[in-house]
Amino acid sequence: MLTNVTITIFNRFADREQKKFVYVPHVLADVWFHAKQLIRPEQGGMVSANDYRIRIPFPRDGWLPPNDFKDLADAGDHWTVQDKDFFMVGVWEGESVNGMEEIKKKFSGTAGVILNHSENFFGSSQHIRIGGGD
Repeated sequence: MLTNVTITIFNRFADREQKKFVYVPHVLADVWFHAKQLIRPEQGGMVSANDYRIRIPFPRDGWLPPNDFKDLADAGDHWTVQDKDFFMVGVWEGESVNGMEEIKKKFSGTAGVILNHSENFFGSSQHIRIGGGD
């Protein structure tokens, strides 16, 4: 599989000490990324939206299924892919964030929300497929 970017995935994680959810960043190198514009009708007009496609070659160190990730006491070097997690193209240098607004304040590039995903762990091109948007 061809790869063209490094991304950072922000996994929703329960901070049990502070009793709230945070988004823990994990940097993934050598990922395939594609963006395009979609036009869709909405409330009597046409609306433009970003459509993102991401493919993460598998296997990858630290990956856990979402249910196993949710049960961890500390995310550490582990990561997963879940709907409604965040991603950005590039390397996040900071700590955990509380939401997309915090990412957009510190980063001006491409960032989005994971809308759907699937684990395609069969055949000769095993990967995790992600569909994202704004």
